[in-house]
Amino acid sequence: MKLGIGIDTGGTCTDAVVYQFTDHKILAYAKTITTKDDLSVGIGKALDGLPRELVDKAEVIALSTTLATNACVEGKGGRAKLVMFGIHPDTIRRVGPEYGLSNEDNSLVFIDSKTKPNGEITDPPDWDDFTNEVHDRFDDCDAVGVVEMYARKTGAELEQEAYNILDENIRIPVVLGNHLFNENNIVKRGASALLNARLIPVINEFLNAVKKAMEVRNIKAPFVIVRSDGSLMTGAFTATRPVETLLCGPVASVMGAVELSGEKDCLIVDMGGTTTDIAFVKDGVPQRVKYGIRIGKWNTFVKGLFVDTFGLGGDSCVYTDENHNIALDEEKAMPLCMAAEEHPELIRLLKRENEKGMRVTNQQKEIYLCIKDISGKNTYTEYEKDIASQMKEPISLENLGKNIGEVVLKKKIDRLIREGVIIRCAVTPTDVMHFKKDFEKYNREASELGIEIMARVLGKTPEETADLIYDEVKRKLYFNIVRILIEDAYPNIRSSGLGPQLEEMIDDSYYRAKKGECNQFLGLNFHTPAMLVGVGAPTYLFLEDVSKLLGTKVWLSEYSKVANALGAVVGKVSATMTMEVIFNQETNTYFVLGCGERLEYDDLEEAKAEAIRIACDKAVEEAVDRGAELDTKATFETNEDIVETNFGSLYMGFKATATANGNLRLA
Repeated sequence: MKLGIGIDTGGTCTDAVVYQFTDHKILAYAKTITTKDDLSVGIGKALDGLPRELVDKAEVIALSTTLATNACVEGKGGRAKLVMFGIHPDTIRRVGPEYGLSNEDNSLVFIDSKTKPNGEITDPPDWDDFTNEVHDRFDDCDAVGVVEMYARKTGAELEQEAYNILDENIRIPVVLGNHLFNENNIVKRGASALLNARLIPVINEFLNAVKKAMEVRNIKAPFVIVRSDGSLMTGAFTATRPVETLLCGPVASVMGAVELSGEKDCLIVDMGGTTTDIAFVKDGVPQRVKYGIRIGKWNTFVKGLFVDTFGLGGDSCVYTDENHNIALDEEKAMPLCMAAEEHPELIRLLKRENEKGMRVTNQQKEIYLCIKDISGKNTYTEYEKDIASQMKEPISLENLGKNIGEVVLKKKIDRLIREGVIIRCAVTPTDVMHFKKDFEKYNREASELGIEIMARVLGKTPEETADLIYDEVKRKLYFNIVRILIEDAYPNIRSSGLGPQLEEMIDDSYYRAKKGECNQFLGLNFHTPAMLVGVGAPTYLFLEDVSKLLGTKVWLSEYSKVANALGAVVGKVSATMTMEVIFNQETNTYFVLGCGERLEYDDLEEAKAEAIRIACDKAVEEAVDRGAELDTKATFETNEDIVETNFGSLYMGFKATATANGNLRLA
């Protein structure tokens, strides 16, 4: 009986399952809270919730996490810079924002150099100057990314030299764009490399927590991580390629939901604490992205399953807008009920505010809590450390200002929020669940107080306010499902955006469908034949009502809430590499390019054979590095493009794409 353990560490909950590979059965599962100050505690509690005799028999532990995804959505991550060779700052100002790149935070370092499109470096960088500036430029970084113009054609010569200098002078991770992606677009490669560098501290914290939890419990099984395409990679490989875990939490949910439901045509709807993720399954196959994962402001080359992620979850911050309407922020908050469970002082703070009977919103009343100790980190200022130290217990900005003798505005603490040092404590859908007794695990009194204060501002009863919050969750869920269906049916709309008129029509259709109304002369209703497969603990509260408005059905099961952990353990190991052959008219020879190689041959057939060999070798090498069995083999496909013209045959190039698929190496 072969057993594996799947663990998913989300923004709110950490889930674990024991899975029997032979019979495709979940034998046990556990669910606990993600402990952000020390992830190992939550991971350990999830493991402790499983029968120990089954844990001891497990041959592998597979993990997924939404940490990288949430970091992108929330704009968090480590401090990183990107070195760009051969591109002008004006180009980034013009097109960079399309990919998530800007230099507003001085994260970009431009190095003068010139390279011809054929890969010939005509004006190399001033390496002495680069070396002399290393410490001034990069000593405050957690990691550095490096990309160069035409890296595929040069064999990434400049990237490698920059790596050598950085590695010799500063002991921080250095990410080379050519190790991540082979595509030509330097701006998109740069965005991908910078994001990878920013995510290294995020993923390393996760990996260290996994190791710690396993060592404490004397668990010897090897562990692997889910990639963005649903395949697996080792922890060591993940440490250098965290960008490949983008959406791995949602992807694991897709894999788990497909395994559980068996539905051939469906939308997987996964609502977690921070985000909701939606994926398509068509004819039993999860759909993949064509051009790379796009999440938050980042447009990357990361290959993976198509997952649309938007900010909506049990921990979405509820606020009242300028028109005194309920709204949900994409920013994650700590639910009042959870904060009060650990910090009873919050109850007294909320009672004092409630007794004041305020009927207006005031930013100074917002409450924050420190969730990471930065006292020993020299990358933070003394002012920032002082702010964090004042927030060991929940405190309002008003009281914080009294303690430090000055008015503290939100913009002064934005960076601490962005980097996950402090978090706002606020009313969330999770609090409404406690208020309505749909879910009761934490301090219900805190939820009641927070909703009562908000109700007074709205001029509503607490019960009406709770209903409005639930309805806003359903509206936002409906809106995004319809948006995604429209974008799938009309790809041009996906690229250009819905536009305000279509957004208004979707919202209007929600309210009319809910009331059973239609316009006097035009009835606009959105329907889908696709089953909505619900994943995630809070999904069952909202998805059934939304499915009725869309004229379809919903699929839920006991294991829906741990589908992400199941999806982690059902994957395999896969790697794909591409080499190309191009004709060099100047020398009448053939270049073999890709995977950091630049080789030249006189004979075309010899060049093609070498491209195939390198692609296969590199694919197997990558798969083994990711954790595949040592005897993994590669298969390949080729594509040759020859155009017939009036002047004869024109050779446009040859590509060899090799894929190595293997079982996980268990020992």
